[in-house]
Amino acid sequence: MRFQMEQTKQDPVKIRFLLLGSLIYNIGISFIWPLTTIYMHQYLHQTLTVAAIVLLLYYGTTLLGNAIGGAIFDKITPFKTILLGAIITSFCALAMFLIPSWPFYPIFLVIYGIGDGVVTTAINSIATTMKTHASSFFFNLLYMTRNLGLVIGSLLVGIITFLGPQAWFASAFTFFVVFTGLLLLFFRKLDQANLVQAAPTPIQRNFSSKKNFWTIISLVICMFFCWLAYEQWDSNLSVHMLNHGISTAEYSFCWTLNSALITISQPILTYFDSYLSKKINARLYIGFTLFASSFLILIGANNYSNYLLAMFILTCGEALAFPAVSAYVHAHAPKNQAGRYQGLVLAGTSAGRALAALFGAILLNHMTMPVLLLILASLIIISLINFILFNSLKQKDA
Repeated sequence: MRFQMEQTKQDPVKIRFLLLGSLIYNIGISFIWPLTTIYMHQYLHQTLTVAAIVLLLYYGTTLLGNAIGGAIFDKITPFKTILLGAIITSFCALAMFLIPSWPFYPIFLVIYGIGDGVVTTAINSIATTMKTHASSFFFNLLYMTRNLGLVIGSLLVGIITFLGPQAWFASAFTFFVVFTGLLLLFFRKLDQANLVQAAPTPIQRNFSSKKNFWTIISLVICMFFCWLAYEQWDSNLSVHMLNHGISTAEYSFCWTLNSALITISQPILTYFDSYLSKKINARLYIGFTLFASSFLILIGANNYSNYLLAMFILTCGEALAFPAVSAYVHAHAPKNQAGRYQGLVLAGTSAGRALAALFGAILLNHMTMPVLLLILASLIIISLINFILFNSLKQKDA
């Protein structure tokens, strides 16, 4: 069933501007955080340990930004929230361009993390105020534009690399300024939305708020462990693959496969959104199970095809589960706290990303990669079982 709305009801932001804003912002992001370790080690001549500490601080302030963004989105105004985040990120990108030296760069990066957390939370929260479709429809499309933006940004980084790091920061600043201009032109009506709930979803809101809260927390914990595992592909697992004869080009193609599958799958999932919204529990269970099983495949990986298969299964699980998490949380969160709960989801993601490299490195000092992968898969499965139990108990009491 398609959700038909009255002609007098309109989205506070036209969908094309919301998606374009997400795309532009994520292109800008690509010029900063993925290059932090490279920049600090090769250009600022800091050790990898120092770079890891700075990244940990960055993810920590991103988590703080998620919390701040969710709170002020609910209590102040949506437009001012996202504009504040955009101004912070623009200022920090400009500061990195003007003063790209130690110790100013890490200071600007840490402050940038707050702005980034505010913007990403606000974009997700805006999806909860849209009226013409169920929120899951917008979360699917936003997940696609987020990944597409990172792909385009990565390609642009490769093109301008020869110009040096300051070109990265200038490019980030340019995209953030364009994003800010887009906000000023087309997002002002957000303050008139009054945080209206998106179109009704098949998921009912008649559960007790306390049980809802703990069910959402169990889902956020599951996301935390997923990202704790996912980030190993960027850190410890990448080194492991290169040490076992996988070339840099082959490793990079794994991410190309990941991006291509997400870009292709999200429009398809969006087309079937009405059906999938009714089956959101099954979508989450299957998605997280696939995600966890990909790490079990990696345990016995002894050739490149095993890594490709693992990435394929991981991406299928990611495409199913990750956008559905925001939709599930919106369907079960209090109507007047949409921003806070979307911030909670993103905080779980940020925390997992912040601790992943350090967690993996500490465990690898005492055990082998297969054991680490088994532990990660087990943590995801256990947290998924925990979420299933909470969700089932809540439904029984409905």
